[in-house]
Amino acid sequence: MTSIANPPQLVGLMQAAYVMGCLARQNDEKEIVRSLGGDMQLLAMWKSFLIHNGWITKDSEGWSVTPKGAMWRNRVTVV
Repeated sequence: MTSIANPPQLVGLMQAAYVMGCLARQNDEKEIVRSLGGDMQLLAMWKSFLIHNGWITKDSEGWSVTPKGAMWRNRVTVV
């Protein structure tokens, strides 16, 4: 997934896909929060959404994108 220059301008599922990609790349959560304009609650909300909808899973290796998550990532246009 491509790195986004200004994630706060992303909306809806584009922002969800951005967070999913960051987690799958094992980016530090503090770094993700910084990229989201310092909004820790926004990261928590997207993580909850991604887990609840089965887009990502976490195991001892870290976060992984599920086949359902990959399908949605491919549907969402991330510039």
